[in-house]
Amino acid sequence: MQRRTLPLALAGAALIPAMARAQQGIDMRAPGPGATPSAATPPANLAGQPPERLAMMTHEAGHFSLVTARLGMEKATNPDLKRFANFEVREQEGVAQAMKLAGHNFPDPSFTGEKAQVMNRLNAANGEAFDRMFIQVQEQGHQELLNLTTAIAESANAPVPDKITALLASDRIREHLIDLGMLQGRR
Repeated sequence: MQRRTLPLALAGAALIPAMARAQQGIDMRAPGPGATPSAATPPANLAGQPPERLAMMTHEAGHFSLVTARLGMEKATNPDLKRFANFEVREQEGVAQAMKLAGHNFPDPSFTGEKAQVMNRLNAANGEAFDRMFIQVQEQGHQELLNLTTAIAESANAPVPDKITALLASDRIREHLIDLGMLQGRR
């Protein structure tokens, strides 16, 4: 082998594992263990996650939505936002109860990183600034939840109770995304 082709051959060999993952449909942008997906993570990128991990990520995202909705019940100035926050609290409490009935007993997460920063900004905001931020946070959270519940519903390995909860939650999440869009347009 010539000196000039050896580096190319080594570089090509280094790409083999990545190419194999791509052929198997494993997306490198999917969250790894301990990582939380973003609202932009499509459900197909979550498909490789174990069912218990998907359930835990859904619980964490739902708890974040619950905590921020409770804040919205207190601080929102728009009465429609307050009503939305109230519905969201009741929904997330119901989903958490359904997950427990399905056999999951996850502890409530403590928020770190980006979610802790978002909580700090929400706590510091008031008036219309809070309302705008609350809508944005809820939209992103609902998109994250929709992606997770869609991944669970489409998973071949998810337990039936998880699939039922995900299917029921997905429709409500879609409705909430429409509601949030309408609320954003009314401000």
